Amino acid sequence: MPDPIATSTIVAQAFRLMEKSPISSFADDSEEAEAAAAQYPEAMAICLEACDWSFASVLASLPEATSLPDTIAADADMPYSYRLPAECVTVQEVDRPGKSWRRDRDLLRAASAGPLRIRYTGQITDESQLPATFKTAVAYQLAALLAPRWISTRTKIADLQANASQYLKQAMARDRNQASPARYDGLPDEGDWATEVIR
Repeated sequence: MPDPIATSTIVAQAFRLMEKSPISSFADDSEEAEAAAAQYPEAMAICLEACDWSFASVLASLPEATSLPDTIAADADMPYSYRLPAECVTVQEVDRPGKSWRRDRDLLRAASAGPLRIRYTGQITDESQLPATFKTAVAYQLAALLAPRWISTRTKIADLQANASQYLKQAMARDRNQASPARYDGLPDEGDWATEVIR
């Protein structure tokens, strides 16, 4: 559950972008408050899913799942199962280069025994952890989701949608170069010419 709207700069900004007065809290007995409470997590998820954000990156070591419900079938090719953290939005990296893995809902199946180290994008509810450009991107995304209900001008709705995409790209550009270059396939960073020719 996101922070109360009274302390949410993202929600307040979204309503200003729609040229509407911000509402005071999720407890407001209004259609606007109900819609904002429903759409805020969606707007945040859309933006978090869009990129491997440094500020939302989490490194975790997962133990093997000791038991699974009878309704979940085993996979002979990936016999090891791991429960993903509840806050996991997107798996970004598994530390067994070249080994098979696959996400099935809240499970990660792998060909390797545990523990399994992964890096993932995690949910964020504390807006103070977010960069300004990302908060603006989420505000535009929220405004774009809410706009069809309260804005009658199609061009204004289209502008909000275009700005949502533009600010998300800007936030991605600002978040680049937060780690040294690395390969994810387990091969050396610098390949020899013979290897490069046959790739």
